[in-house]
Amino acid sequence: MRSEKRAVRSMLIACVLVGGLVAGGCTWFGGPEAVIAVDVVQGVVPLTVALDGSGSTPADDLIRYRWDPGTGDPSILGAQTSYTYEHAGTYDVTLTVKTDDGRQASARVSIEVEPAVWVTDTSLDQILKLDLDGNVVSMLPSPRSEPTGVAFAEVDGRDWLFVACQGEGNQRIFRLDPANGAVMDEVRAPANSPLYLTFGAVEPKRIWHVDGLSRKIYALNRTSLQPFASFGTNYFQLGDLPFLWDPQGLDWTDVTNTAGVLWYVEGQTQMLYEITIVPRADILAGLQVTLIEEGTALNPALFPLAGIDWFDGMLWVVRHDHHEIVEIDPDTGQPTGNRIS
Repeated sequence: MRSEKRAVRSMLIACVLVGGLVAGGCTWFGGPEAVIAVDVVQGVVPLTVALDGSGSTPADDLIRYRWDPGTGDPSILGAQTSYTYEHAGTYDVTLTVKTDDGRQASARVSIEVEPAVWVTDTSLDQILKLDLDGNVVSMLPSPRSEPTGVAFAEVDGRDWLFVACQGEGNQRIFRLDPANGAVMDEVRAPANSPLYLTFGAVEPKRIWHVDGLSRKIYALNRTSLQPFASFGTNYFQLGDLPFLWDPQGLDWTDVTNTAGVLWYVEGQTQMLYEITIVPRADILAGLQVTLIEEGTALNPALFPLAGIDWFDGMLWVVRHDHHEIVEIDPDTGQPTGNRIS
């Protein structure tokens, strides 16, 4: 009898191990097995993945298929479904199947969602979506000539593409559908040389914009695109030091205990500056920003720039004359050797 118990115990352990290796449920003693089939396991954001659990067994006894996309969103029911990943990262999709007598099993598969790189081409009047190898994923026509800035911003629970254009003497900021480039909204830019855009995703959520002629940074309402506040050279009180004279990049990052930080590149001094957005004390308080005066000198060989962005703790800059995007160590201002061409 003890021998039989040891044999049964060995079979149970083997069954669990095999189930783990095949990422499915254990089928010993006729239990269910969850089987996942997907059309893609890797791609550029936004990535839609077709999920198929119809190969799970025994099909006739399964009464529930529950999918966990691994993002914190609610589970999805059904043998076949799909899910769209809106943010870059690696996600574990889990399928749990259940029989009519209460037995269940699970399977899991990893999905790698790569970031997209959006750039504007002022010569071609195009908005390009690239992968991290520099391949063109999609291309949208600019709604006006000379697109100079591009950013994603969330409005009403959905991400939209915002583009600043300064061509034809008709300076505009547009909200576009990133899937097809359809213009959803447009407003006149707050000044006459609209450049870079970035989205502050922490309350108070704003679209931040820098203009090269007025030499101001604007905080825009993300729904109406009207300015809430503006900050010019006099506000920052840097004396004779060039600031906002030649904007060559603007980006926002999330920083604890603030409403985020703006990163600004001044082309005249070739410096990277950090500007802290001060949280409002109450609903009536105005928005304030504070400049961290000690900027970081960037390698002069990088200039001129045509935009910046932060990713995974590193600064990426667009080298205008070299048609490449280069990774920079923000502590030293020097290139790391990684680039997108």
